[in-house]
Amino acid sequence: MVSQITPTGTSCSRFSGGSAPTLASATYTVRNGRISKVTPGGFLYWVALTRAAGSDSAVISQSITTGNFSTLFGLGTTSAVFSSSCTSVSGATVTAASGNSSFTVQWNGASAGTYYIRLRLNTSAVKNKTAPNPSTVHYAFSTNGVTGSTSGIDLTR
Repeated sequence: MVSQITPTGTSCSRFSGGSAPTLASATYTVRNGRISKVTPGGFLYWVALTRAAGSDSAVISQSITTGNFSTLFGLGTTSAVFSSSCTSVSGATVTAASGNSSFTVQWNGASAGTYYIRLRLNTSAVKNKTAPNPSTVHYAFSTNGVTGSTSGIDLTR
């Protein structure tokens, strides 16, 4: 599997081994026409990349593909890059573009091989926004230049 949306507790070894649970949706409640609560509070977008040794980067894009809504999810605090053995790559950084439409991940790989990116997204960015109509919004995440890296999650009432 090239990419997957999972619950926040999912480990690198579960994603790399193909046993990670998929998270298909986040559910919201409405109060006075606005989103009042979203469950879960966050999720992970995982992607596997084959890379050379040395300084590298990847850009992950976030978009809304269906639904009458424009607020994107925000960057969480536990994003990371892992080596093929699921060891954390120290010094990796993740930055969000304005509006969270993309995220740039940078790291220095010790050797050529597979690297796993764990991008943590928070659902709190959509709280207090006017509830979408229709009530379901589909978000897509993909890694630029990586075939098959598109994974999605629905925001549903």
